[in-house]
Amino acid sequence: MTKRYPGIGIIGSERLSGIYGMNEGIIDAKGTGIQHLFYDTFDVDLIHSACTLIKIGDTLYYGNRKETRSAHQVHMHPSISEIREGFIMTDLFNQDQIQITNQAYGFDEAKLGFETTLKNRRHEPLDIEVYTYLILRNTAHVSAKIMENQVIANIGTAFIGVKVGSEDGSEDGSKAYLIEESPTGFLYRTTNAVHYDEKSSHPLETSNMVGVLIGHPMRIMPNETYTFMWGIVFEKSERAVMDALKVYPVRTAQSMAQTYWKSYLESGYPCERKAYEDIVNINQIAIKSATIKGFVPADLTGHYFSEGLPSYYARDSMMVARAFLLSGHLKEAREVMVYLYNRKRKASGEFYQRYNGNGEPSEGANNSVFHQLDSIGYFMKNVYDYYKITGELLISPNAIKSLMDALLNCEKKKGMIGPEGGVNEGVYGPAFITSSNMFIYGGVKASIELIEDGLYKSQLETLCKEILEGIENTYLEGEGYQYGYVSYHDDLVKKYDTPVYFGLLYGFENTEHMKSTHQSLLKNAAYFEDGIGYSEQEYHHGPWIFNTAACAEYAFLTGDLNTYEKKYHWITEHSNRYGLMPEAISADDENSCFINPLIWPCAEFVSASFIRTITSPTLTKEL
Repeated sequence: MTKRYPGIGIIGSERLSGIYGMNEGIIDAKGTGIQHLFYDTFDVDLIHSACTLIKIGDTLYYGNRKETRSAHQVHMHPSISEIREGFIMTDLFNQDQIQITNQAYGFDEAKLGFETTLKNRRHEPLDIEVYTYLILRNTAHVSAKIMENQVIANIGTAFIGVKVGSEDGSEDGSKAYLIEESPTGFLYRTTNAVHYDEKSSHPLETSNMVGVLIGHPMRIMPNETYTFMWGIVFEKSERAVMDALKVYPVRTAQSMAQTYWKSYLESGYPCERKAYEDIVNINQIAIKSATIKGFVPADLTGHYFSEGLPSYYARDSMMVARAFLLSGHLKEAREVMVYLYNRKRKASGEFYQRYNGNGEPSEGANNSVFHQLDSIGYFMKNVYDYYKITGELLISPNAIKSLMDALLNCEKKKGMIGPEGGVNEGVYGPAFITSSNMFIYGGVKASIELIEDGLYKSQLETLCKEILEGIENTYLEGEGYQYGYVSYHDDLVKKYDTPVYFGLLYGFENTEHMKSTHQSLLKNAAYFEDGIGYSEQEYHHGPWIFNTAACAEYAFLTGDLNTYEKKYHWITEHSNRYGLMPEAISADDENSCFINPLIWPCAEFVSASFIRTITSPTLTKEL
């Protein structure tokens, strides 16, 4: 089927993470290639736009923009928008004079490749100019200079190198130019420099954004094609970036990227879902591309940013860690768990809900949820599962106790732990939430297995018993487990809450009440037949991808394979055109989605794709 949602993707590598698209989206997704790019850390956003620009007469084509001199831009729509081989973001635009195929990808430690293939659709020669269109952000002071028609720039601690080439390995007489742009996101000087031939080669020191143009004029004969290739490298010193530019293989970059990503996929478990292998690989590569040194940005579109930078959510990061675990990427899983453990915690011993791009606490980036105690459950269950696979215990028994102390010492209500925000972040206020207590129960059970102190284990066993009793008392006959209790009155909040599907995934029991809840939710929480909603509340009203995936995983683990297959297939039909996952779908319009893409739904789809590894008798792997 034709995918409904714009193709916007995650581009990155070992030390790069960013968002890319040639389609209009929400917030910052503006159709000009790379729109946010981070190197080594998430404290400085380096790139505003990165794509190829073509000039034909008085018209410029760049990204999805068609801009005629003295006229407003027109948004083009790609006839093909997809990710090829799991990592090559590809968009094809058919215009009257020319066919433009844009490709971009990340690879190795910190390299980006761009390839634009141009085909003359006319019956006569076509004279054009072709350039890099790179806009460097002014998140820190920017310096830039030209050396041998290559550009070297410095922003903060990052050094950036840019070079061009073509299919035959030549630079085709390309020349480099630097343009001092506006200080805002509304740009005009770089395109005007091409329109009015006002390009400059002078070095720049500025607090404004900087436009980088490297290119040349050329003629394309009728039906002839030409491929313009260029790349960006990132290093920590000018000497290192100069050395990297010398050896950057513009002509063979894509084949090197193929080797890089093939090796990454092969380092994990093989995908057994052969009919879906392409989309599974796309999402595996996306969550790897998003992550740098264990920092998993909750979002790269700009929606869930804090202080202008990506937010780090303890909960979301643990969902991604589990996806890495299930798919066999243990290095990445370990990095994510260690990163969370090394974050500052509250005096109580609990994690903060959010951290900013520097890894420092940043509560209330979008709302304040009081506590986020459920993240301790996810974390400890992942630590336990990692230990079972590798034999390595990532934190000491005393460290485990410090986390458990936060649970033993916190407030309780009717046997349940709280008050906190839970997965749905406090929609009803501070609460003692059924689903959160399921995850906490699983984390406490995991901790019991990892410590030897008999007296302390006895305290944890008592805690588990109390939590289980509290959870069971939230069950309504014929309706299933209910949301839980809030701090401001004692009545049961009689609302469904589909995060209970994550309970079994994180160590809760498959109780008889959970089995009944599953049947109730299949009927009452469904949208568009097989999509599963969140809670009975209005935020992103409609089916959510990670809730639907959790339902599929629960169904698989309990032998309900028909439901698993239906939910899984539904998710694949509601990916964006690149194959990545939005957060949710509008109940009012199935052709409209929210937050496209979001990291956790991509990761949860990976988990649903590798859920079989939980039942595999050979789930042991060398790092």
